[in-house]
Amino acid sequence: MAEQSQPAAISAAFPAPPPFYKTHLPPPELRNLIPPPPPPNGQYRSFGTIHDINPTPLDDTTLTPTPARLKSLTHDLLLTFLSLTHTLATNPGAYPPVWEHLQDTFQDVHKVLNAYRPHQARETLILMMEDQVMKIKGETEAVRESVGRAREVVEELGKGDEGVEKNGKIGGMENGDEKGRRVKERREKRVWEVLEREVGRL
Repeated sequence: MAEQSQPAAISAAFPAPPPFYKTHLPPPELRNLIPPPPPPNGQYRSFGTIHDINPTPLDDTTLTPTPARLKSLTHDLLLTFLSLTHTLATNPGAYPPVWEHLQDTFQDVHKVLNAYRPHQARETLILMMEDQVMKIKGETEAVRESVGRAREVVEELGKGDEGVEKNGKIGGMENGDEKGRRVKERREKRVWEVLEREVGRL
């Protein structure tokens, strides 16, 4: 009885739920953990279509990934589709050969597109690396500009200290504490002027 119901379940429009849920039932049985053997006839049915477990690979020599080849397959696909619609309208019983040719053409198109994958991956990697190089160059240039501005600030502060020392020597008649306080005030004022100017650039 179970053998008679099995073909009906296999040829159903929608497959039954997968049996792997049995492996989670207590206690787990070893026979449920062993994957099923491949079909003895080398074919299986999925969604009403029969497939081979070892499909015949397409010939790579006839599917050179070129734009002309892809355009030719696209035209062939369109013409085959028009032929299929004409056959279905005039003689519906003669559609299987045209339908098989349409499927083969679709497979050829997918094969050509997949042949472009290495080239696409290489070009994508090149673009990513170029983008990283541009970012690194921009960051390096920004660091160089910051270093240049820092040097200018240090040089200006050094010039300001020289001017403060000269002014302090000219006013040497003042006592030491007063002169030191004035020198410190001038130096701090100079530092704040330079910092305000640099902050205004940001």
